[in-house]
Amino acid sequence: MTVQRILIVSGTHGNEINPVWAVKQFNRKENSLNNGIEYEFIIGNPAAYEKGCRYVDVDLNRSFKESENFDQHKNSFYEINRANFLVDEFGIDGSKPCQIAIDLHTTTANMGTSIVMYGRRSKDFCLAALLQNKFGLPIYLHEKDKSQTGFLVEAWPCGLVIEIGAVAQNFYDPKIIDRFLIIIRSLREEIDKLKNNLIELPKELVVHVHQRSVDYPRDEKGYIDGLIHPERINQDWKMIKKGDPLFLDNQGIIHKYNGEELIWPVFIGEVAYKEKNIAMSYTKKEVISSDNQWVYEFESL
Repeated sequence: MTVQRILIVSGTHGNEINPVWAVKQFNRKENSLNNGIEYEFIIGNPAAYEKGCRYVDVDLNRSFKESENFDQHKNSFYEINRANFLVDEFGIDGSKPCQIAIDLHTTTANMGTSIVMYGRRSKDFCLAALLQNKFGLPIYLHEKDKSQTGFLVEAWPCGLVIEIGAVAQNFYDPKIIDRFLIIIRSLREEIDKLKNNLIELPKELVVHVHQRSVDYPRDEKGYIDGLIHPERINQDWKMIKKGDPLFLDNQGIIHKYNGEELIWPVFIGEVAYKEKNIAMSYTKKEVISSDNQWVYEFESL
């Protein structure tokens, strides 16, 4: 295994301040080089972090892509230029190449400590399996949504998002910070154990696969006309079935889930997704058998 450097990104969204604090704490207490693997730490969006806002021009965590729309704004959108800098500096062909990227986020939704994957890359499955086996973390596998692309970790050969909540934006929570520290401290240890054949991947990986996102009820002018139903608040990762309440509108009408399939909603009421017209996202639970190919490709990093 040739993994030598892991990029740890905090502050990808400037108002998610707990990961930045956790990284500062880690740097003060521990060596960045351990188990033959070096951590590179970077604040993803320093301009937004200084202002205490999610982003300056556009969402940095949707900016790691090439398109005609973004190409013409490369010199005007701060986050597009920042994405290019991060890849040029820390990408696999960069001046300080990193084989793995870990993007640290917080959420206002009650997601607990969870892993977010984008697509079905074998290397990502391997790393996610290590962490799920160690901590029992739920995994949100985001795919099938063409409107949501350009995520940071997709620009590296292997990468995961660690998402922890609930916590308000721009609010320090010591418990949240401690959770990030546990993940940062354990990551290299688990990789080293795999490298030295001291652990095996679990036989199965449980993931919650993204199906679609749903918006709040809206009136004829497009304004939000309903709220998350009280029975749904803080119920991320909890199964719902046909007839279960989703929203309560201004007329007192309960909007219910009318699908035939069981679903598990996530990011319920996430404040940052309001601008994206997302009240929650539906997932389906899937059990995936571990594959030796995951380890083989991970070891090729």
